[in-house]
Amino acid sequence: MQEHLPKDKDPNEAQEWGWTIQDFLTENFWYLLAILVLLGLFFFARYRWNVRNSRKHKN
Repeated sequence: MQEHLPKDKDPNEAQEWGWTIQDFLTENFWYLLAILVLLGLFFFARYRWNVRNSRKHKN
């Protein structure tokens, strides 16, 4: 065995996955924001639908 060769280091996140979380968030910011807005609209509409239906059934 050759003792003078350097030992391998564990790969960092960018080397292992090919991207980092920070890069992913900055490159896809507008897409992620659009997904959050759509989810917010969906949950708000579902809430309002439940409120409207609960009023109908009380009468």
